[in-house]
Amino acid sequence: MIETLDKKRDPYSFRAGVVSTVILVFVFIVVAKLAAIQLLDSENLRGYADSQGMRSEDILPERGLILDRNNKVLANNIIEYTIGARYVDLLEPENAFRSLAKAFDKTTAYYRDQFKKETNFYILETGVRPEIAEKLQSDKACHGLKYDKKMSRFYPYKDAAGQILGFLWEDGSGQAGIEKYYESVLRGEKGFKVIQRDKRGSVVSAYGDIKARPAVPGGNVQLTINIDYQIILEEEIAKTVKKHKGKSGMGVIMDPRTGEVLAMANYPSFDPNQVRNSSPDIRRNRVIADQFEPGSVFKFIPASAALENKVFTPSSRIFCENGDWKVRDRIIHDTKPHEWLTLEEIIIYSSNIGAGKIAQQVGDQAIYEMARKFGFGEATAVGLWGESDGLLKTPDKWSSVGFSQLAMGHGVTSTLMQLVNAYAAISNGGTLLKPYIVSTAFNEKGKVIRESDVYPVRRVISGNTSEILRYILEKVVEEGTGTRARIEKYHVAGKTGTAQKVVDGKYSNSKYYASFIGFFPANDPVMVCGIVIDEPAYGLHHGGTAAAPAVKETFTRIINMRDFNTIYRSLPKPDTEPVAKNDAASPGLLLSMLHRSQRSPDFPEERTESPDENTTDLREELYDIIMPDVVGMHILNAEKNLKATGLSVERNASRGKVGYQYPPPGTYLKENASCRLEVHS
Repeated sequence: MIETLDKKRDPYSFRAGVVSTVILVFVFIVVAKLAAIQLLDSENLRGYADSQGMRSEDILPERGLILDRNNKVLANNIIEYTIGARYVDLLEPENAFRSLAKAFDKTTAYYRDQFKKETNFYILETGVRPEIAEKLQSDKACHGLKYDKKMSRFYPYKDAAGQILGFLWEDGSGQAGIEKYYESVLRGEKGFKVIQRDKRGSVVSAYGDIKARPAVPGGNVQLTINIDYQIILEEEIAKTVKKHKGKSGMGVIMDPRTGEVLAMANYPSFDPNQVRNSSPDIRRNRVIADQFEPGSVFKFIPASAALENKVFTPSSRIFCENGDWKVRDRIIHDTKPHEWLTLEEIIIYSSNIGAGKIAQQVGDQAIYEMARKFGFGEATAVGLWGESDGLLKTPDKWSSVGFSQLAMGHGVTSTLMQLVNAYAAISNGGTLLKPYIVSTAFNEKGKVIRESDVYPVRRVISGNTSEILRYILEKVVEEGTGTRARIEKYHVAGKTGTAQKVVDGKYSNSKYYASFIGFFPANDPVMVCGIVIDEPAYGLHHGGTAAAPAVKETFTRIINMRDFNTIYRSLPKPDTEPVAKNDAASPGLLLSMLHRSQRSPDFPEERTESPDENTTDLREELYDIIMPDVVGMHILNAEKNLKATGLSVERNASRGKVGYQYPPPGTYLKENASCRLEVHS
């Protein structure tokens, strides 16, 4: 019996022994492993453990400021925090909710309800001011909250100059306007630091300089804009658009002596502080982006060509057909019938027929070249993203009545910036200047790294022609179509424009651009202002009705500013002489706008002083090549000859004789400047 019981117990004893042995072996392994960790491999594993909690965090740079010409800050930086948490990380959740509710004027239930899951991370507040974040960080009840520091852009003047300044994406990169064009100057360089966090995410240590690099702040950019003028211009455009029930409006103020843009306005306006509430259409800078047919403000082109080529004098009389002129299959109308008008009167009363007849006598090529010299068909390179070239076709692409269309501002498109820059050339004595909107850019240490200055592009008309046109344009305001721009005791000059819009390929009978471009004082201009109203209500759509009063009010408010006379007495006058003085040969035509890739798009090259009138050797030193006359040569031979002199050539055909060349013979050029050769069929 006893033997039987012992036999039955043996299997149980065996099993117990096996289990005990396994447990002992497992315990031995664990103890051995712990001993190895503690005694043999502690240093390596300590580094591995540290790496689990270490993080490299970016140190964001402070973005550079954007300033107006008087050092008023247009774009600044503010520090904001985003506060978030996981519920499991909060040591005192209810107390934390009470502190948050008190700081942000909300209920504790609001914060409690944010946590759908205890282990998920939730954003509780954004855009928190530094003083509030610091107060919460010092509150023991709020232990476990996470604070994400962010540098945000702030535009203190809100929607003033919004389209000029541009804005930032959420990643901090500049978009549109100055913010984008000068991104490399403004953005600075990121730094980094290596930190260690505990399991709750709190920082427990930070490593020294060996594992850190400080951020480099961005440099500042100073504009030529006067924010006071900017606000005035924006207010007057907004008032005019609303009064005349227009669709939109735009305007520019420029110093014709220097090329500085003093104001550039768009309506509707755009607040870069509220990017999410805006559309691309609102953010667009219409002044440089929108192309439109200029209408009668373009009539200075045939007048300039006639005077420069001595085809007419200001007193030359032209028969204006009593208001209706049939040109081949078209009839050109004037708003008021006239028999005989002088060239001067054609501009004063804005006769379409008179302008067309001037263009007919001057010739297509002369009209085209004059428009080209004034900068049409090429961007001004003012220093902003999104600038359009406009459209100016070569004469071989004009219709049989193209001369008459171009003379009254049809069949050509331009931006307002191009028009204002052209009128600046008229007002400053005849020199086209490169307009600019940034005067100086600095690095993070305040050292000047880029600087703009007066840059004469070329002489477009003689001083005598400029003086005649200024006189005529003043008469436009005194007794012609622009009388609503007249300011008592001041000499104001300018030209009105009323251009039909093209809708679905046809000229509309109800939709117009109303424009006025004026300058003052007419006898010694210090300021040019152009305003365009898009689609003012029919009946209020004339440039003299809608746009001229807006320019008058803008000028009047600026004149009445306290410091106006002081500023314009002290500002130096630029050298408005051309780069070279032979008007007939146009030696100053550098193609600098047509081929902007040959120099930096940001800033003009260092300006070369104009040579003395009697010094031709200096001119030859400044410019390497004189453009030869290749008209009449086979186009391939002409191309070969021009390339041999160091010029780059574009041509429209490989057969036939050259019928047109640009630039004209006698033009002084830099090496590698581009030329255009065309064979006319």
